[in-house]
Amino acid sequence: MTTNRSTAAGLPWLVCVIGLAGAHCGGTVDTRPHVDASTIDVRHGSDASSDARVQDAHQGDSTWSDAALDSTPDAAPPFTCTQQATTSSVLDGILSYDPANPHPGDTVTVIVKSQRLDRPQAPTMDMDEVGPSGTTTWHTNNIAGGKALYYYAISNVQLGDHCLLGRIAGNPEISGKFTVSPRHSHPPHCHNGIFKVTRNHQWTCDEQPDNGNEWWIYTYDANGDPLQNVTIRVAQPATTVPPIFNADKKTVPTQVETDSDGVYHGYDYWPINDNGYMVFNFSVDGCASDVATEITTGWWQADNDGCTFCPNTTTRNVWGHWSYTVIFQVDPTATQACVVPSDHAGQTRCRIEHIHHDPNHMACWDIR
Repeated sequence: MTTNRSTAAGLPWLVCVIGLAGAHCGGTVDTRPHVDASTIDVRHGSDASSDARVQDAHQGDSTWSDAALDSTPDAAPPFTCTQQATTSSVLDGILSYDPANPHPGDTVTVIVKSQRLDRPQAPTMDMDEVGPSGTTTWHTNNIAGGKALYYYAISNVQLGDHCLLGRIAGNPEISGKFTVSPRHSHPPHCHNGIFKVTRNHQWTCDEQPDNGNEWWIYTYDANGDPLQNVTIRVAQPATTVPPIFNADKKTVPTQVETDSDGVYHGYDYWPINDNGYMVFNFSVDGCASDVATEITTGWWQADNDGCTFCPNTTTRNVWGHWSYTVIFQVDPTATQACVVPSDHAGQTRCRIEHIHHDPNHMACWDIR
Protein backbone atom coordinates (compact mmCIF):
# COMPACT_ATOMS: atom_id res chain seq x y z
CA MET A 1 0.00 0.00 0.00
CA THR A 2 1.43 3.34 -1.05
CA THR A 3 0.81 6.33 1.18
CA ASN A 4 0.87 9.85 -0.23
CA ARG A 5 0.35 12.94 1.88
CA SER A 6 -0.51 16.46 0.80
CA THR A 7 -1.99 19.39 2.67
CA ALA A 8 -5.38 21.09 2.73
CA ALA A 9 -5.43 24.32 4.71
CA GLY A 10 -2.26 23.30 6.50
CA LEU A 11 -3.38 19.81 7.49
CA PRO A 12 -2.28 16.47 6.02
CA TRP A 13 -4.99 14.25 4.62
CA LEU A 14 -5.09 10.65 3.59
CA VAL A 15 -7.68 9.02 1.34
CA CYS A 16 -7.91 5.32 0.47
CA VAL A 17 -9.76 4.43 -2.72
CA ILE A 18 -11.03 0.88 -2.81
CA GLY A 19 -11.69 -0.33 -6.33
CA LEU A 20 -11.49 -3.46 -8.39
CA ALA A 21 -7.71 -3.24 -8.40
CA GLY A 22 -7.48 -3.22 -4.62
CA ALA A 23 -6.68 -0.54 -2.06
CA HIS A 24 -4.82 2.65 -2.85
CA CYS A 25 -4.10 5.46 -0.38
CA GLY A 26 -3.45 9.16 -0.89
CA GLY A 27 -3.31 11.43 0.98
CA THR A 28 -24.42 34.21 26.87
CA VAL A 29 -25.00 34.90 23.08
CA ASP A 30 -23.92 38.39 21.98
CA THR A 31 -26.35 40.96 20.58
CA ARG A 32 -23.85 42.61 18.27
CA PRO A 33 -24.69 43.05 14.54
CA HIS A 34 -25.05 39.86 12.54
CA VAL A 35 -24.60 38.93 8.90
CA ASP A 36 -27.55 38.79 6.55
CA ALA A 37 -26.62 35.75 4.52
CA SER A 38 -29.95 35.45 2.74
CA THR A 39 -28.22 35.73 -0.63
CA ILE A 40 -26.13 32.61 -0.12
CA ASP A 41 -26.89 29.96 -2.73
CA VAL A 42 -28.00 26.85 -0.84
CA ARG A 43 -29.16 24.75 -3.75
CA HIS A 44 -26.47 22.12 -3.32
CA GLY A 45 -27.25 21.12 0.26
CA SER A 46 -25.95 18.07 2.05
CA ASP A 47 -28.90 16.30 3.65
CA ALA A 48 -27.71 15.27 7.10
CA SER A 49 -29.20 12.10 8.52
CA SER A 50 -28.88 9.54 11.25
CA ASP A 51 -29.89 5.90 11.16
CA ALA A 52 -30.31 5.79 14.96
CA ARG A 53 -27.93 2.91 15.30
CA VAL A 54 -26.31 1.97 18.58
CA GLN A 55 -23.59 4.50 19.41
CA ASP A 56 -21.38 2.32 21.56
CA ALA A 57 -19.00 -0.41 20.48
CA HIS A 58 -19.18 -4.09 21.21
CA GLN A 59 -16.78 -6.95 20.75
CA GLY A 60 -17.22 -8.85 17.51
CA ASP A 61 -15.56 -11.82 15.90
CA SER A 62 -14.01 -12.00 12.46
CA THR A 63 -12.11 -14.71 10.62
CA TRP A 64 -10.11 -12.11 8.71
CA SER A 65 -9.14 -10.52 12.03
CA ASP A 66 -7.74 -13.80 13.28
CA ALA A 67 -5.76 -14.16 10.07
CA ALA A 68 -4.35 -10.68 10.44
CA LEU A 69 -3.28 -11.36 14.01
CA ASP A 70 -1.76 -14.70 13.09
CA SER A 71 0.22 -13.15 10.25
CA THR A 72 2.53 -11.44 12.76
CA PRO A 73 2.55 -13.74 15.81
CA ASP A 74 5.95 -12.61 17.06
CA ALA A 75 5.56 -8.90 16.37
CA ALA A 76 6.90 -6.67 19.12
CA PRO A 77 5.05 -3.55 20.26
CA PRO A 78 3.59 -1.50 18.82
CA PHE A 79 0.91 -3.80 17.46
CA THR A 80 0.86 -4.50 13.70
CA CYS A 81 -1.88 -5.89 11.46
CA THR A 82 -2.46 -6.50 7.76
CA GLN A 83 -5.16 -4.77 5.73
CA GLN A 84 -7.50 -7.12 3.90
CA ALA A 85 -8.03 -6.66 0.15
CA THR A 86 -11.62 -5.79 -0.80
CA THR A 87 -13.43 -4.63 -3.95
CA SER A 88 -16.24 -2.44 -2.52
CA SER A 89 -18.71 -4.05 -4.87
CA VAL A 90 -21.81 -2.46 -3.31
CA LEU A 91 -20.72 1.12 -2.56
CA ASP A 92 -17.70 1.69 -4.82
CA GLY A 93 -16.44 3.35 -1.66
CA ILE A 94 -13.71 5.81 -0.74
CA LEU A 95 -12.39 5.67 2.83
CA SER A 96 -10.70 8.59 4.66
CA TYR A 97 -9.52 9.46 8.18
CA ASP A 98 -9.42 12.42 10.55
CA PRO A 99 -6.84 12.98 11.94
CA ALA A 100 -4.56 11.53 9.29
CA ASN A 101 -1.76 11.05 11.85
CA PRO A 102 -3.49 10.09 15.12
CA HIS A 103 -1.89 9.81 18.55
CA PRO A 104 -2.85 7.74 21.63
CA GLY A 105 -6.17 8.83 23.14
CA ASP A 106 -7.46 10.41 19.94
CA THR A 107 -10.78 9.65 18.32
CA VAL A 108 -10.30 8.79 14.66
CA THR A 109 -13.25 9.72 12.47
CA VAL A 110 -13.60 7.29 9.58
CA ILE A 111 -15.68 8.41 6.61
CA VAL A 112 -16.74 6.05 3.85
CA LYS A 113 -18.13 7.83 0.81
CA SER A 114 -20.14 5.84 -1.70
CA GLN A 115 -19.62 6.76 -5.33
CA ARG A 116 -22.60 4.64 -6.36
CA LEU A 117 -25.50 4.90 -3.87
CA ASP A 118 -27.39 7.91 -2.53
CA ARG A 119 -28.12 8.08 1.20
CA PRO A 120 -31.71 6.72 1.02
CA GLN A 121 -30.41 3.57 -0.68
CA ALA A 122 -27.45 3.12 1.67
CA PRO A 123 -27.45 -0.29 3.40
CA THR A 124 -26.31 -0.85 6.97
CA MET A 125 -22.54 -1.23 7.24
CA ASP A 126 -20.65 -2.02 10.45
CA MET A 127 -16.92 -1.48 10.81
CA ASP A 128 -14.62 -4.09 12.38
CA GLU A 129 -11.45 -2.68 13.90
CA VAL A 130 -8.46 -4.88 14.69
CA GLY A 131 -6.15 -3.04 17.06
CA PRO A 132 -3.89 -3.53 20.07
CA SER A 133 -6.88 -4.43 22.28
CA GLY A 134 -8.34 -6.99 19.89
CA THR A 135 -11.35 -6.69 17.61
CA THR A 136 -14.12 -4.15 18.09
CA THR A 137 -17.17 -3.62 15.91
CA TRP A 138 -18.33 -0.04 15.45
CA HIS A 139 -21.71 1.15 14.19
CA THR A 140 -22.25 4.29 12.15
CA ASN A 141 -22.57 7.59 14.01
CA ASN A 142 -24.74 8.75 11.13
CA ILE A 143 -25.16 8.52 7.37
CA ALA A 144 -25.21 11.76 5.39
CA GLY A 145 -25.52 12.53 1.67
CA GLY A 146 -26.15 13.16 -1.43
CA LYS A 147 -24.01 10.19 -2.21
CA ALA A 148 -24.02 8.19 1.01
CA LEU A 149 -21.40 9.20 3.60
CA TYR A 150 -20.91 6.82 6.52
CA TYR A 151 -19.41 8.36 9.70
CA TYR A 152 -17.64 6.19 12.31
CA ALA A 153 -15.90 7.31 15.52
CA ILE A 154 -13.02 5.00 16.51
CA SER A 155 -12.30 6.35 19.98
CA ASN A 156 -9.43 6.25 22.47
CA VAL A 157 -7.03 4.67 19.99
CA GLN A 158 -3.86 2.99 21.19
CA LEU A 159 -0.31 2.94 19.85
CA GLY A 160 0.18 0.78 16.77
CA ASP A 161 -1.72 -0.31 13.66
CA HIS A 162 -5.48 -0.38 13.36
CA CYS A 163 -6.95 -2.43 10.50
CA LEU A 164 -10.54 -1.76 9.45
CA LEU A 165 -13.06 -3.85 7.56
CA GLY A 166 -16.53 -2.60 6.65
CA ARG A 167 -19.16 -5.32 6.31
CA ILE A 168 -22.51 -5.15 4.52
CA ALA A 169 -24.83 -8.06 5.40
CA GLY A 170 -21.77 -9.78 6.86
CA ASN A 171 -19.78 -9.58 3.63
CA PRO A 172 -16.47 -7.69 3.35
CA GLU A 173 -17.06 -4.38 1.54
CA ILE A 174 -14.23 -1.93 2.21
CA SER A 175 -11.02 -1.95 4.20
CA GLY A 176 -8.38 0.46 5.43
CA LYS A 177 -5.55 0.92 7.90
CA PHE A 178 -4.22 3.73 10.07
CA THR A 179 -1.28 3.84 12.45
CA VAL A 180 -1.23 5.57 15.84
CA SER A 181 2.14 7.14 16.62
CA PRO A 182 3.50 8.66 19.86
CA ARG A 183 2.65 12.24 20.75
CA HIS A 184 6.19 13.57 20.99
CA SER A 185 5.71 17.22 21.94
CA HIS A 186 3.12 19.74 23.06
CA PRO A 187 2.62 23.47 22.53
CA PRO A 188 3.75 25.54 25.52
CA HIS A 189 1.53 26.75 28.33
CA CYS A 190 0.46 30.34 27.69
CA HIS A 191 -0.56 32.83 30.36
CA ASN A 192 0.57 30.19 32.88
CA GLY A 193 -2.02 27.61 31.91
CA ILE A 194 -3.94 25.68 29.28
CA PHE A 195 -6.68 27.31 27.22
CA LYS A 196 -9.79 25.27 27.98
CA VAL A 197 -13.04 25.40 25.99
CA THR A 198 -15.56 26.40 28.65
CA ARG A 199 -18.34 26.73 26.11
CA ASN A 200 -18.93 25.39 22.59
CA HIS A 201 -22.49 26.51 22.03
CA GLN A 202 -24.70 25.97 19.02
CA TRP A 203 -27.31 28.73 18.97
CA THR A 204 -30.94 27.89 19.61
CA CYS A 205 -33.89 29.00 17.50
CA ASP A 206 -34.58 31.89 19.90
CA GLU A 207 -30.96 33.03 19.89
CA GLN A 208 -30.43 32.71 16.16
CA PRO A 209 -31.12 35.75 13.95
CA ASP A 210 -32.75 35.20 10.59
CA ASN A 211 -30.20 33.84 8.10
CA GLY A 212 -27.46 33.99 10.72
CA ASN A 213 -24.29 31.98 10.31
CA GLU A 214 -21.93 33.48 12.86
CA TRP A 215 -18.82 32.73 14.86
CA TRP A 216 -18.29 34.49 18.20
CA ILE A 217 -14.99 33.45 19.79
CA TYR A 218 -14.00 34.79 23.22
CA THR A 219 -10.65 34.50 25.04
CA TYR A 220 -10.18 35.10 28.79
CA ASP A 221 -7.35 34.78 31.26
CA ALA A 222 -7.61 32.77 34.47
CA ASN A 223 -9.33 35.69 36.24
CA GLY A 224 -11.99 36.06 33.55
CA ASP A 225 -10.48 39.18 32.03
CA PRO A 226 -10.52 39.47 28.21
CA LEU A 227 -7.33 38.62 26.34
CA GLN A 228 -6.73 40.69 23.23
CA ASN A 229 -4.77 39.79 20.11
CA VAL A 230 -5.04 36.06 20.71
CA THR A 231 -4.64 34.06 17.49
CA ILE A 232 -7.24 31.33 16.99
CA ARG A 233 -6.34 28.50 14.66
CA VAL A 234 -9.20 27.62 12.29
CA ALA A 235 -8.46 24.10 11.10
CA GLN A 236 -10.32 21.77 8.79
CA PRO A 237 -10.57 18.01 9.34
CA ALA A 238 -8.04 15.90 7.46
CA THR A 239 -10.97 14.43 5.50
CA THR A 240 -11.67 17.78 3.82
CA VAL A 241 -11.45 17.66 0.04
CA PRO A 242 -11.93 20.83 -2.05
CA PRO A 243 -13.91 22.47 -3.47
CA ILE A 244 -15.39 24.09 -0.38
CA PHE A 245 -18.82 25.50 -1.15
CA ASN A 246 -18.94 29.33 -1.37
CA ALA A 247 -15.21 29.65 -0.70
CA ASP A 248 -14.99 31.64 -3.93
CA LYS A 249 -17.11 34.36 -2.30
CA LYS A 250 -15.06 34.68 0.89
CA THR A 251 -11.65 33.19 1.59
CA VAL A 252 -11.67 30.43 4.18
CA PRO A 253 -9.44 31.61 7.06
CA THR A 254 -6.76 29.45 8.61
CA GLN A 255 -6.51 31.75 11.63
CA VAL A 256 -8.32 34.73 13.14
CA GLU A 257 -7.49 37.14 15.98
CA THR A 258 -9.46 38.45 18.93
CA ASP A 259 -9.91 42.23 19.23
CA SER A 260 -9.21 44.60 22.13
CA ASP A 261 -12.23 43.13 23.94
CA GLY A 262 -10.95 39.59 23.55
CA VAL A 263 -13.58 38.78 20.89
CA TYR A 264 -13.56 37.60 17.29
CA HIS A 265 -16.81 37.93 15.34
CA GLY A 266 -16.91 36.24 11.95
CA TYR A 267 -19.17 34.41 9.56
CA ASP A 268 -19.43 30.77 8.54
CA TYR A 269 -20.19 30.49 4.81
CA TRP A 270 -19.06 26.99 3.95
CA PRO A 271 -21.51 24.15 4.75
CA ILE A 272 -20.01 21.40 2.58
CA ASN A 273 -16.92 20.18 0.78
CA ASP A 274 -16.51 17.28 -1.61
CA ASN A 275 -16.14 14.74 1.18
CA GLY A 276 -18.85 15.39 3.76
CA TYR A 277 -19.80 18.18 6.12
CA MET A 278 -17.64 21.29 6.16
CA VAL A 279 -16.43 21.29 9.75
CA PHE A 280 -14.06 23.67 11.53
CA ASN A 281 -11.92 23.07 14.62
CA PHE A 282 -10.92 26.04 16.78
CA SER A 283 -7.89 26.14 19.09
CA VAL A 284 -5.53 28.79 20.42
CA ASP A 285 -2.61 28.87 18.04
CA GLY A 286 0.83 28.11 19.46
CA CYS A 287 -0.48 27.39 22.97
CA ALA A 288 -1.61 24.37 24.90
CA SER A 289 -5.31 24.40 24.12
CA ASP A 290 -8.50 22.44 23.87
CA VAL A 291 -10.00 22.02 20.41
CA ALA A 292 -13.62 23.05 19.75
CA THR A 293 -15.12 20.83 17.06
CA GLU A 294 -18.41 20.33 15.18
CA ILE A 295 -18.47 23.96 14.05
CA THR A 296 -20.58 23.48 10.91
CA THR A 297 -23.54 25.00 9.10
CA GLY A 298 -24.12 21.79 7.19
CA TRP A 299 -27.07 20.55 9.26
CA TRP A 300 -30.34 20.40 7.31
CA GLN A 301 -33.52 22.02 8.64
CA ALA A 302 -35.09 18.66 9.56
CA ASP A 303 -33.89 15.17 10.39
CA ASN A 304 -34.78 11.99 8.51
CA ASP A 305 -37.89 11.56 10.64
CA GLY A 306 -39.20 14.91 9.41
CA CYS A 307 -38.61 16.67 12.73
CA THR A 308 -37.88 20.36 12.13
CA PHE A 309 -35.31 21.98 14.39
CA CYS A 310 -37.00 25.40 14.30
CA PRO A 311 -40.71 25.08 13.40
CA ASN A 312 -42.52 27.83 11.50
CA THR A 313 -39.34 29.33 10.07
CA THR A 314 -37.19 28.72 7.03
CA THR A 315 -34.47 31.19 8.04
CA ARG A 316 -33.22 29.90 11.41
CA ASN A 317 -31.13 26.78 11.90
CA VAL A 318 -31.53 25.58 8.35
CA TRP A 319 -28.85 24.41 5.93
CA GLY A 320 -26.16 27.08 5.72
CA HIS A 321 -27.45 29.11 8.66
CA TRP A 322 -26.21 27.87 12.04
CA SER A 323 -24.23 29.95 14.54
CA TYR A 324 -21.80 29.17 17.37
CA THR A 325 -20.25 30.75 20.45
CA VAL A 326 -16.89 29.35 21.60
CA ILE A 327 -15.21 30.51 24.82
CA PHE A 328 -11.57 29.80 25.69
CA GLN A 329 -10.33 30.51 29.22
CA VAL A 330 -6.92 29.88 30.73
CA ASP A 331 -6.94 27.20 33.44
CA PRO A 332 -3.67 27.18 35.45
CA THR A 333 -4.59 23.87 37.12
CA ALA A 334 -5.38 21.90 33.95
CA THR A 335 -3.12 19.04 32.93
CA GLN A 336 -4.97 17.87 29.80
CA ALA A 337 -6.22 19.24 26.51
CA CYS A 338 -9.37 17.78 24.98
CA VAL A 339 -11.50 17.82 21.83
CA VAL A 340 -14.76 19.49 22.91
CA PRO A 341 -17.88 19.00 20.76
CA SER A 342 -20.75 21.40 20.26
CA ASP A 343 -23.56 21.26 22.83
CA HIS A 344 -26.06 20.75 19.96
CA ALA A 345 -28.43 23.20 21.66
CA GLY A 346 -30.03 24.12 18.33
CA GLN A 347 -30.88 20.49 17.59
CA THR A 348 -32.37 19.41 20.91
CA ARG A 349 -35.95 19.42 19.60
CA CYS A 350 -35.02 16.56 17.25
CA ARG A 351 -32.61 13.67 17.13
CA ILE A 352 -29.06 14.90 17.71
CA GLU A 353 -26.45 13.83 15.18
CA HIS A 354 -22.73 13.69 15.90
CA ILE A 355 -19.72 14.13 13.63
CA HIS A 356 -15.94 14.10 14.15
CA HIS A 357 -16.05 12.89 17.74
CA ASP A 358 -17.37 10.00 19.81
CA PRO A 359 -20.47 11.13 21.74
CA ASN A 360 -19.65 8.59 24.47
CA HIS A 361 -15.97 9.40 24.93
CA MET A 362 -14.13 12.73 25.00
CA ALA A 363 -10.68 12.59 23.46
CA CYS A 364 -8.05 14.08 25.84
CA TRP A 365 -4.28 13.97 26.19
CA ASP A 366 -1.82 14.92 28.91
CA ILE A 367 0.09 18.19 28.74
CA ARG A 368 2.70 18.56 31.47
